[in-house]
Amino acid sequence: MPSSEPSKTLRVFKSLIDCVDGFLDLLADPKTDFGVELMDYAKVKSDVFEFCGCYARWLGSPLMKMLRHEHEIYEILEEAIGWWRRQEIYDTLEG
Repeated sequence: MPSSEPSKTLRVFKSLIDCVDGFLDLLADPKTDFGVELMDYAKVKSDVFEFCGCYARWLGSPLMKMLRHEHEIYEILEEAIGWWRRQEIYDTLEG
């Protein structure tokens, strides 16, 4: 493994973390339009899969076995989006 590869892997890993973090910030912002959230979700879903693969390669095969069921990650993201959407509706009804 060339010496620059770990550094590159860490940069990719950090950019994927930043992408997911940015998406979660969007979800938490009550001013964010739900349409924007859905558009960003498609990109984040792809990035989450890439993130998991990158992380698994970084940590090795035991983690890869644990992440075999990436659909669980997508279910968690979909559940979070649904929760924030419901909160937006509740806030609208209460306000």
